[in-house]
Amino acid sequence: AAAAIYLTEGELEHLFKLDLSDNERLDRVRDLFLIGCYTGLRFSDFSRLKRHNFTSYDGQRIIEITTQKTKKKVAIPIHDNIPIIMKKYGGELPKAISNQRMNQYLKEIGQLAGFTEIIKKTMLRGIKRETELLPKYQLISTHTARRTFATNAVLAGIPNHQIMEITGHSKESTFLKYVRITKKEIASKLSNHHFFSGNK
Repeated sequence: AAAAIYLTEGELEHLFKLDLSDNERLDRVRDLFLIGCYTGLRFSDFSRLKRHNFTSYDGQRIIEITTQKTKKKVAIPIHDNIPIIMKKYGGELPKAISNQRMNQYLKEIGQLAGFTEIIKKTMLRGIKRETELLPKYQLISTHTARRTFATNAVLAGIPNHQIMEITGHSKESTFLKYVRITKKEIASKLSNHHFFSGNK
């Protein structure tokens, strides 16, 4: 489906800081979604992360999990915000709910976070293309987390093959379908590259 969105690093930080303390249900869904955004795991995997998936290698804390869909073992660096989230739950991860309910609540959270930018969604109905204009929050789902991770990692300059080791993608063509970067974003990002800016 077109209009597959991702959340920028700024939006993630805003979501992380959003005060949902008066609504435990939304608070927990937000926290779990963020863990998805910080790990690049599918819902089927981030929803069953346990403390025993957190391990150390070479002095660094990492997450290790065998993914359900592809049975691949992946190792993921731990984002600084993950331990902060776990601290809220006594060192555990927030409990998961069903994918369907989580998708419902994520739209509510996105609205509270003010993600109202209008996104064009194009769908094929038979041979007819139909376009809808929707606020960004209506397009947020658990799958947005994996896309958010892949896109932000690429924007941060991490090489594709290294990100694919984390997401467990074996084909670059499949991986690139996850990356939601516009040509403008690439140009803007590259303008800081020494090749264009002359800053060695």
